[in-house]
Amino acid sequence: MRPALYSVLLFSLIALSGCGSDPTADLGTAVTVTGTITLDSKPSDGVEVIFKRLDAGAPAEYRQYVAKTDSAGKYSLENVYPAKYAVMVNEIKEEKAEEEGAAAFETGPYKKFGVNSELTADVTETNKTFDFELTSK
Repeated sequence: MRPALYSVLLFSLIALSGCGSDPTADLGTAVTVTGTITLDSKPSDGVEVIFKRLDAGAPAEYRQYVAKTDSAGKYSLENVYPAKYAVMVNEIKEEKAEEEGAAAFETGPYKKFGVNSELTADVTETNKTFDFELTSK
């Protein structure tokens, strides 16, 4: 009987070891966030858009999302979980283009929308389009 008991216990341990918790289970349903960035009524071409989650209720890999705008100022962020996000917009410095993500946080017309940005987005399953009409003044 003992070998049978060990077999049952071993099988139970193997079965339970695959039952880890899903880190996104309590985060809701991920959505695609889209929008347009303009500066002084003109499309912001090739700027970096960052959505940074304001609460700490998610694993690190689900706290920040980054996209680059196209020539029409449009951006798209995939698999964003519902939450309130701080939104930053940064000009990408051409002289540092070889460094991935080298953003101009301290200078340029987007300076006030960088690390000290007051822009926010409250992402939900139905609220997922955010257009930002920025002014350089």
